[in-house]
Amino acid sequence: MAHGEFLILLGPSGCGKSTALRMIAGLDQPSSGIILIDGADVTAVEPQHRNVAMVFQSYALYPHKTVRHNIEFPLKNRRVPHDERTRRTDEAARLLGLSDLMDRRPGQLSGGQRQRVALARAIVREAEVFLMDEPLSNLDALTRVHTRAELTELHQRLGVTIIYVTHDQVEAMTMGTRIAVMDQGRLQQVGTPEEIYRTPANRFVAGFIGSPPMNLLPATLNPSSETNGLPTVWIGTACLGATSIGTGSQAQSQGHSQGPVLCGIRPEHLHRGEGPLTAQVTAIESLGHERHLHCAVQTADGPRTVVARESMDAASPAIGSEIHFGASDLHFFDPATGVRR
Repeated sequence: MAHGEFLILLGPSGCGKSTALRMIAGLDQPSSGIILIDGADVTAVEPQHRNVAMVFQSYALYPHKTVRHNIEFPLKNRRVPHDERTRRTDEAARLLGLSDLMDRRPGQLSGGQRQRVALARAIVREAEVFLMDEPLSNLDALTRVHTRAELTELHQRLGVTIIYVTHDQVEAMTMGTRIAVMDQGRLQQVGTPEEIYRTPANRFVAGFIGSPPMNLLPATLNPSSETNGLPTVWIGTACLGATSIGTGSQAQSQGHSQGPVLCGIRPEHLHRGEGPLTAQVTAIESLGHERHLHCAVQTADGPRTVVARESMDAASPAIGSEIHFGASDLHFFDPATGVRR
């Protein structure tokens, strides 16, 4: 990763995100490969000798120490001179709005304030890499939003390198300059938030990224003499029209432009109206600013549930009613391997 990047390690619980972070910190040893920090091999370097700072999910503050003493602890431990300790501690406290809380103890602080103390303690280290293991997960929803914005602003201001672990897609999409999606200990895709969302590399990424996630339906690409050689997309008995899937790509060169596929459709790309896809409404979620329609669609493999996102300005259908969808911006995945075509 590049210097100054905000890289998010994103994936479900147990996929290896925290283990990867702990290996970078030196708390766990890799079974193979090497770890480079600023071009130097640190695989065998002890944790205390790696120039990294780690922020834990539990904050790991000393309850009997004041905010000031918690922040300056890593500097005191390294025998940094008193005047330099004071300068760096005061600067970190100012950056994070803690200057008025320096004489308090962690038990007198809110969750958001304790998190900021943990961040300030990491900042004073002036480390090469900042490692953050789900640091906002213990905060309530409103505090999490505020702290997320503060952390993004802090990164932009300091230009530090951050590797941040989370299973929260909103955190990943709003904070990261790049996202590394993981599953079962394997890296699935690395890219900008827009790249990950718009061109998921495989079925897992497509189904994991997005809220609601991408709808994945068994479909068939059939050749048609009426579409200038482009295959038509069929979901059950519904024809969604012609597609240029695979044009100029590896999928096209390998001759996979027809046959069974998994068709991916984002909820916002299902358009209620006179489209070819017939669905029955099974549930409706109203979120104030938008509505999610849960519908049953008949496919060649039986009924499947899809979720469509629409504006609250549209009239709400009745549960059990039959509606029709058109679809745009289709994605296709190999049904056997899950890889994007």
